[in-house]
Amino acid sequence: MTGTLRTERLILRAPAEDDIDAIYRACQDPDIQRFTLVPVPYTRGDAEHFVRVTAAAPESVTRVITTRDGDFVGCIGVVERGDGEGSLGYWCTPAQRGRGYLSEALRAVVDDALSPQGQGLCWLSWSALPANEASARLAARAGFRYGGLRVHRNKGRDEVVATASLGVADDRTPQQWPPIRARSAKMWARSAGKWARSAKMWARSAIRRG
Repeated sequence: MTGTLRTERLILRAPAEDDIDAIYRACQDPDIQRFTLVPVPYTRGDAEHFVRVTAAAPESVTRVITTRDGDFVGCIGVVERGDGEGSLGYWCTPAQRGRGYLSEALRAVVDDALSPQGQGLCWLSWSALPANEASARLAARAGFRYGGLRVHRNKGRDEVVATASLGVADDRTPQQWPPIRARSAKMWARSAGKWARSAKMWARSAIRRG
């Protein structure tokens, strides 16, 4: 069973109707629109759908982050993918960045997600665009092991994302990741695309020969 989490400075709880305006305002931020999966442009209707539908889905454990004084900080969530795995996502409002709030919230969510008394998951996965260095630093600091690059279908197009994971048996000491360079990721994507096209051509040729 999982629910509201409390840390030294924060409260992490289920989104409510009163959060819709704060979520809508936060998601006008260009970095949130660039680095997360929120719709662009982001409307108040999108915020309503997020609170009433997306966050309420049975496979989702989504929480808004507030200070203990009630100031809105951001959102963090784990979506269960089956077989004991969950995918992690988070964002912070521009006004609250640089204060360590997301690191504090992330530690609490990871502990809950991988605890038998919480979500009871075995694995957490993380992914982000290579240029999202802030998200990568947070994940590495929380103990996630870097898993390399892969192609992910996002908003109707293929994008290269950096990946990482954390298992229930892994220690959560900060990790040292290799540099993730956006330019290298683009080169990797082009190579992967060429390989995929070559594989398709080979498959079609094999079918014709058969």
